[in-house]
Amino acid sequence: MRKTLAKAGIALGLCLAAAAAAADYPDKPIRMYIGFSPGSATDIVGRVIADALAKRLGQPVIVENKVGAGGSIAAQDTARAAPDGYTLLTVSSAIAVNPAVYKGAGDVLRGLAPIAMIGYQPTVLLAGNKLPVDTLQAFVGHARQHPGELNFGSSGVGGSTHLAMEEFANVTGTSLTHIPYKGNAQASAALLGGEISALMDTVMLAAPLVQSGRAKGLAVTGERRSALMPDVPTFAEAGVPEYDRSLFFGVMAPAGLPEALVQKLNREVNAALQDAAVRERLMKTGGLSLHDGTAADFQRILDEEVALWRRVAESANISAK
Repeated sequence: MRKTLAKAGIALGLCLAAAAAAADYPDKPIRMYIGFSPGSATDIVGRVIADALAKRLGQPVIVENKVGAGGSIAAQDTARAAPDGYTLLTVSSAIAVNPAVYKGAGDVLRGLAPIAMIGYQPTVLLAGNKLPVDTLQAFVGHARQHPGELNFGSSGVGGSTHLAMEEFANVTGTSLTHIPYKGNAQASAALLGGEISALMDTVMLAAPLVQSGRAKGLAVTGERRSALMPDVPTFAEAGVPEYDRSLFFGVMAPAGLPEALVQKLNREVNAALQDAAVRERLMKTGGLSLHDGTAADFQRILDEEVALWRRVAESANISAK
């Protein structure tokens, strides 16, 4: 009995200590790592959330871009950091894609703790103006009539935009040729220059190209059309309801973060998403469909996405490197 009471006392003491730490948190600046370059979709979203958290928590949230390996470098550095709430990571769907294409990425992901989802970013199938199609059905028909001749670009082998296009090819039964670039900016330039015929990109980055007429938007993911390009139909409206691979964004921290801090940060991120100014920036500028929920909800989504992208990579004969 004495041993049982002692263990209960220790457990209670740890809980009270964790609660006290959460109450005092934060008492110094927080680092927010982002695994992609300034101006990328993940960077834009991460900076909005960092600004909102800084205001809510009363401490600076300092953004640091750690670019490389599809966001894996930033993820690795976050996983190695102390689980004290002072190192956070803004992630995109790349965090779930990487285990399918990078050896060790699954171990890195297990070294991270989900905090909260931010939302989903619709993706758009763009076609170059030189391609003689104006609709999704015409694009699919052209690809089927010319198997392997129609090429598409991406931000790199095994990246989110690459695998998103491979999944589209699987769903539509088309054979497309992949041309990798060193980033979305280079792939977009290749589309505008006629080097490639198609590109799957985020609404945030694709909208200016469609709005200016420099590229054609054939279809957008999501249940409804994007306010940033209201004339572009959804994939379901355009006749391919089976395809709907939007990209997600979220916040993570090193594994082992005390549950009290996980819950506190989850509440703060979700509260930030209810702020009118934050919603304005993310929904109207970024085209995001916002999503709030628990850390457990985010973990479930991560598990589902990791399994999906492993299947896509295997189908496309992409092996971990």
